[in-house]
Amino acid sequence: MTTATPAVTARAYHGLDDFMRVRQFLLSTYALNHTYHNWELRRWEGQWFWGQLSEAQHWTTYVRLWENERGQLVGVAHPERRPGNLWLQIHPDYRHLEEEMLRWGEAHLAASDDSAPAKHKLQVEAFDYDRPRQQLLAQQGYTQTPWYGYLRWRLPTQPLPAAPTTAGYVVRALRPGVWSDTERYAAAVRAVFPRSAATAADEARFQTSPSFRYDLHLVAEAADGSFAAFAGLTFEDVNRTAVFEPVGTHPDHRGKGLAQAVMVEGLRRLQALNASMVYVGTGDMIPANRLYESLGFTHYHISHVWEKVW
Repeated sequence: MTTATPAVTARAYHGLDDFMRVRQFLLSTYALNHTYHNWELRRWEGQWFWGQLSEAQHWTTYVRLWENERGQLVGVAHPERRPGNLWLQIHPDYRHLEEEMLRWGEAHLAASDDSAPAKHKLQVEAFDYDRPRQQLLAQQGYTQTPWYGYLRWRLPTQPLPAAPTTAGYVVRALRPGVWSDTERYAAAVRAVFPRSAATAADEARFQTSPSFRYDLHLVAEAADGSFAAFAGLTFEDVNRTAVFEPVGTHPDHRGKGLAQAVMVEGLRRLQALNASMVYVGTGDMIPANRLYESLGFTHYHISHVWEKVW
């Protein structure tokens, strides 16, 4: 164990016990931040439970933990899936650690710059409200890129939007243990997000993650049995928050309000669970943002990508 700052130590990740400790850390820091300044559960769980096991095992070699003198987790640094990017999960009382976490990321997570292979590149994100991180990044030689995304949410007091009619389609949840559902779900995800390369095996593995619920992964099933649209929901009952991810409509079935229909059904189910807040993350795509705004996700933070090349 190496000393990071007085009374704080940094160490490598050690197995699934640490994975679950970080999961609990994300739950507890949401209650302090009252927003997803750190990651939400689905995104964290996906690092281990989605995709090939060998890839997940390789990812764990890039995770670093910071603990205080009582052994409590106060910071985590890691990439998403593979190096080239750095994510900082931080306790609000320990933000002074971010500079050291950034230096660690530059030493261990930098990737080759495509335009100049001899150079190194690292990307870090900062929310629009987060002046301390923006200032730190600027001081350390990072520049804000044109790339950004939205973290949108709707308030629990907002009324449920009306569900569009879905003649010819059945809106339902995935069925536990039904392999054909998993295959069709993966096929729909690949059609909407070609770069995801999602396989049924990948999806089946993710269905074993701690937060996965079949009753909150909804689809619009077409007459031929294919899945025309989908909306996955992760709900955590500590803070009673939920996240829509993924959401999409197959290219052959767009323009029929199907994504809206499955999301409205998801909101109805969350209402029955007494959810306190519902989030959805998205990039700068106009159609997706228009859909989410129409469903009441009109509150948002913007997260900008900062980059350093050296």
